[in-house]
Amino acid sequence: MPLDLIKPEWGLVVPQLIVFFLAIILMLGDAFIPRERHYILLTAISIIGYVAAGIALIWQYGENKATFYGLFRADDLGVFLGMTILVAALLTVFVSASYVEYLEGRMPLGEFYVLLALSTLGALIVAIAGDLILLFIGIELSSLATYVLTAYAKRRETSLEGALKYYLLGIFASAIMVYGFAWIYGATGTTDLTEIARVLQASVSGDHREASLLLGLLLIIVGVGFKMAAVPFHFWTPDAYDGAPTPVTGFMSSVPKTAAFALAIRLLVQGLAPLRDDWLILIAILAFITMTFANIVAVAQRDVKRMLAYSSVAHTGYMLAGLAAYKSVSGFGGTGSGDFGISSVLFYLLAYAFTNIGAFAVVAWVQHRGNGLDLDDYAGLAAKEPLAAAALSVFLLSLMGMPPLLGFYAKYYVIVALLDAKLLWLAIAIVVLSAISAFYYLRVVAVMYFSEAKVEHKKVSTPLLNIGIAGMVIAVIAVGFFSSGILNLADHWTQALSVAQAVTP
Repeated sequence: MPLDLIKPEWGLVVPQLIVFFLAIILMLGDAFIPRERHYILLTAISIIGYVAAGIALIWQYGENKATFYGLFRADDLGVFLGMTILVAALLTVFVSASYVEYLEGRMPLGEFYVLLALSTLGALIVAIAGDLILLFIGIELSSLATYVLTAYAKRRETSLEGALKYYLLGIFASAIMVYGFAWIYGATGTTDLTEIARVLQASVSGDHREASLLLGLLLIIVGVGFKMAAVPFHFWTPDAYDGAPTPVTGFMSSVPKTAAFALAIRLLVQGLAPLRDDWLILIAILAFITMTFANIVAVAQRDVKRMLAYSSVAHTGYMLAGLAAYKSVSGFGGTGSGDFGISSVLFYLLAYAFTNIGAFAVVAWVQHRGNGLDLDDYAGLAAKEPLAAAALSVFLLSLMGMPPLLGFYAKYYVIVALLDAKLLWLAIAIVVLSAISAFYYLRVVAVMYFSEAKVEHKKVSTPLLNIGIAGMVIAVIAVGFFSSGILNLADHWTQALSVAQAVTP
């Protein structure tokens, strides 16, 4: 084994360490800083911490190294996933500060930021993990903190109910996934993803598959399917999204989902690549079922948060379609020379972070002004609050896939990847189901612009929330014009393979 894999290189885990110490500093700040100064100081500390972690992550771009016996892999895949996670966490701070401080009975802001940092840390660990054990530690750290955040509005029964369902189903899914890990370990004798791929490549030939491998693969897909809220493992999603504080809902729809797809890419594409023919068809079927069911059910929703919850499930299906378009890359158990499917998934995750957190940010903005979550609460919003209505329209149209907004490019690249992988039926399904989704997205827009106002909106000052919404609107409109450059960065995920090949016994 190369010496640099044994000798700890702490510089490769600086972003994760920054977020770890951020959680500790926030915990101490919550204890010793006067409560009336939490809003300003703890919010500033959180923003500085995530920005510092992002800068440290950018410095790792192009490094493509592994350390700590290959447990950590600072490759370009981890850099892109990490940036997506940190961007989502930073946006959540902007959205949640005033909500947590002034709504829902003045919830403790310091504890909220600590839990947010721990969930972000877990997701960052998953993004750079090269071992089954570290993958499990990272995904569970992120999940446990998110369970608590879901129940953070403890004075509301819906929040406690959603968190309980999320937690109970989550621990069952984690147990199923670990059981799958155990079968893979038993069949290969290692928890290292690279060694798993090598052992499988040597033992799997033709149509021969050991039953233990197929069972382990099935259990892993079930566990990962729950983490990313794919149908039929999505049952927790509507109640958890509806019950959680709105900024937490936006966070849940992005960071844990990114962590789940990071888990899927590390496991399936890197560790179980020789079983590609077995898991690709399962992922393709799961993608079709997920986006079909979620889009149809979303049509019937009048609660905006529940509608966005099913919308989130539908977008999980679109991203799974990109994962199903994975072909193979030379040197990793395949014979292909390149791949576009994983790149499209990575781009989608980044675009989705801006768009979906933005949509929930506007919902939180409306809640600040004394209104609920029913569709009627948005009636006539454009006449009284034209900027808020315009912002929500931009986010909804982007989720629908309207050009030239960011969401359009995300779906476009997935469709291109599917056509390249000769999955025409799945590409057609995305187009048709996106047309169906236009109904429930445009219904909200129509209510805001063409219905008479039924409720009065209070005048409330939310400067940080306004800045966050404005920034996300600009990103959704402008970033799409630079989509090719971002996609090129995402395409460097293949450098992760060079790291894997460097980890030799």
